[in-house]
Amino acid sequence: YHGVNMKIAQKIGLRNTGVLTPRKDTLSKLVAFVPHDNLQSVLNSLYDAGAGQIGQYKNCSFQIPGTGTFQPGTGTTPFIGKPGQTETVSESRVEIIFPTHREDSILSALRASHPYEEIAYYVSRVENENQEVGAGLIGELEEAVEPIQFLQRLKSQMNVSTIRHTQVLDRSVKKIAVCGGAGSFLLPEAIKSKADVFISADFKYHEFFDAEGKIMIADIGHYESEQFTKDLIVEVLSKKFPNFAINFSKTITNPVSYL
Repeated sequence: YHGVNMKIAQKIGLRNTGVLTPRKDTLSKLVAFVPHDNLQSVLNSLYDAGAGQIGQYKNCSFQIPGTGTFQPGTGTTPFIGKPGQTETVSESRVEIIFPTHREDSILSALRASHPYEEIAYYVSRVENENQEVGAGLIGELEEAVEPIQFLQRLKSQMNVSTIRHTQVLDRSVKKIAVCGGAGSFLLPEAIKSKADVFISADFKYHEFFDAEGKIMIADIGHYESEQFTKDLIVEVLSKKFPNFAINFSKTITNPVSYL
């Protein structure tokens, strides 16, 4: 979502953007039980580790107050109570979503911030669509424009010499789908999302027929659609190593030339 497709979206001025085909197998949910007095510090630690992000909203969680009971065993050093004595404690049940690949970091943050010697928690996989991960992007222009005007502007904004496109639509365009690189596999999803234009690359001759007048395909070229990858790399390096000087390579690696 924050990669090549977003760069294209920014270049052509899309807003209200989202993933065209979100994935469903990338999220998990943590449920943990935390004493009330330590709730916010534990949540802050989980947020810092990457939990609680839902779309463009961060620090998301759900909390239910309740009562926890436990009896520390011999040889334990409980945060509350004494070994052999049953304790009743006011706690909150916390539920929070996180990217599955960050599970180790999330659990490390839980253990580091939770006051209990033994933490009651469990992790489960969820099938929710991940609004941050998937293929393609979709968004809207600030104002609808005529198709030819859009293509001319796209050609300038992406600095391309050629755009291969399907028949010009007989309506203005506003909703735009994007997929950097070879994106013909996403054409059905772009049509399903009611996009007016699908910007991508590497469409074969017969695949242009699949638009069926429902959408305008704009094939800007494979290299051209991914040309801003170096900008993404610079952004990451600048953030990670702010004291390093970074220079752009001027070498063009595109194997395709246009006469």
